[in-house]
Amino acid sequence: MNRNISFIKNDKGLLISFVFILILLVGTRERNIGTDTINYFNFYFIPITTQVRGYFNVFTRIDSDFLFEVLVSFSYWHNNFKIFLLMTATLMNVSLYMFVRKFTEYGKKGSSLILFLTLASSFSFMSIEINILRNGLSICFILLSLYSILEKDIKMFIIYFIVAYLFHRTAVIPFILILVVNLSEKVDIKYFVAFYVLAILGSLVGIGFHSITFLSGLGSEDLQGLSYVGETSYGVGFRYDFVVYNTFFLALFLKFTNWNIRDTFLIKYYTLGSVVFFFNFYIPFSDRFGLYSWIIIPLLLFNTINEAFPERKIFISTFVLIGFYILNNIILFP
Repeated sequence: MNRNISFIKNDKGLLISFVFILILLVGTRERNIGTDTINYFNFYFIPITTQVRGYFNVFTRIDSDFLFEVLVSFSYWHNNFKIFLLMTATLMNVSLYMFVRKFTEYGKKGSSLILFLTLASSFSFMSIEINILRNGLSICFILLSLYSILEKDIKMFIIYFIVAYLFHRTAVIPFILILVVNLSEKVDIKYFVAFYVLAILGSLVGIGFHSITFLSGLGSEDLQGLSYVGETSYGVGFRYDFVVYNTFFLALFLKFTNWNIRDTFLIKYYTLGSVVFFFNFYIPFSDRFGLYSWIIIPLLLFNTINEAFPERKIFISTFVLIGFYILNNIILFP
């Protein structure tokens, strides 16, 4: 217990150091790092710095989400691509820092550092950091919005959602899921699980959101950008690997959660987020929709350990963190 107290006292400083190093690594990367970095350079930075004659012309030249346009528009003034990358990395990781500090009640409920590292151990984390930047920025504010609704802070929930939506319009998906979960507080979890199973069966036989024009169009600008460099070979169809992955963690949480109000909310959201993901298997790059369920896994792992092992939570959560990293980045998705 004394070691735990000592660790928590240094937790904030360690986390700040990690976030600072991460910002430097991600924000100063070369253009050939990641699949999409060069796309952001070619389709946003080059037009802004060479093809527009005034600052406000940036917003007519660039066809993207509004807050991302604002962020990339500063390139008109500084004319340095790495400054844009550094600004994006700073905004993204400072937002994640704010979230993990809030979610852990500033270290009172456990280590903010371990929660951040667990998030960073997700196999999709580096893709968020260096490839799908708009999705990544949006997800950071979705997490803050999710925390606000758990705290019943409706005002901040709406503000964070608006910011997330203005970075990427697919934020409407988790927003709707959060509202559905909030309105179905008295609905038993077994009905969510039944819907989850039906979604798997439906997706298996070809039912999905690809037949709904509005939903199939979400994020289509990402696909158009990738098509310029021939990155459109992403396979579509039922993904057994992702179904097994999501189901494994759902079963884990159903078995070991303490069923308090917050965790029940998160499990219901995770279930519906997985359903949305399964119904998008027939849309290219469906894993980008999977992000809205995967971001919940580290949160539920963190909460389950803290509640089940309050006196050894630092020790056990460290081993779970290592196992989560090995599972995602070495065994399943090396």
